[in-house]
Amino acid sequence: MMTLERIVMNLVLPKQKIIYVLKEIYQSGLSKLECKIILLSLLMIQVLLGSPHKILAQTEKSSTSLKTESSLVETRRAYREPSFLKQGSGLRWQGVFFGVGFRHLRFTLGNGTEVVSNQPDLNGIGFQIGLLQEKLTYEYERQVSIIDTGKTLSFQNDSGTRLESIQNTLLFSWYPRLMRDLHGQLGVGLQSSRTGFVGSGSSSGVHSETAIQLNLGGVYFATRNLMLSLRISQSWHLPLSRSESNPMLKNSQIQTLFLNYYYPL
Repeated sequence: MMTLERIVMNLVLPKQKIIYVLKEIYQSGLSKLECKIILLSLLMIQVLLGSPHKILAQTEKSSTSLKTESSLVETRRAYREPSFLKQGSGLRWQGVFFGVGFRHLRFTLGNGTEVVSNQPDLNGIGFQIGLLQEKLTYEYERQVSIIDTGKTLSFQNDSGTRLESIQNTLLFSWYPRLMRDLHGQLGVGLQSSRTGFVGSGSSSGVHSETAIQLNLGGVYFATRNLMLSLRISQSWHLPLSRSESNPMLKNSQIQTLFLNYYYPL
């Protein structure tokens, strides 16, 4: 009986209740067999009653951890992703640019004479300024070309060894995106030009003419502020009056590499 009593004493129930129950069993005058049966029954009841308390403790622990995790989730802050990351090179979608260009020139005069210059550091310079909005640009381009042919050229009553042409063009271009920082370029513009022979021994007037120009090329954003533009410009004389029916500059082809500073807006 003492062994059973010790077992019961080590159970989860309070010891005062266990002692009180044992005294009641001993004083009831039951036989030893009946006392053992009762004690075994109490032992089984104690085991059954003890397990729910353990399960309850585990449940409370898990609920506490869930509350802790939920509190962490609630206090977490999410920051909005910058717009330029969503658009790849987004900062470059709107801005202004300006720069200078180095050219290869091919001019065709009204009498069919061709004048070619493949020396980009000796034949003048090009200049452009523009506004980029999404995939469209509005540009002003000025090409100052001076070609020293080394021989005497003539057109009607004019002659000289150096040909000078100043071309001012307003352009509207489309810049389709080909890769991350690489764009194509397709544009059309209206051009006014002043062409004539210059230099010693020349006798020439200045011919003011109008032309239509088409551009094809590519644009590469090397850095945030460096914009490289390679384009081929082809211009054709546009006769707007009878006086321009026989132009001095019939057509021109200019291959230009522009080095532009780009300022994003």
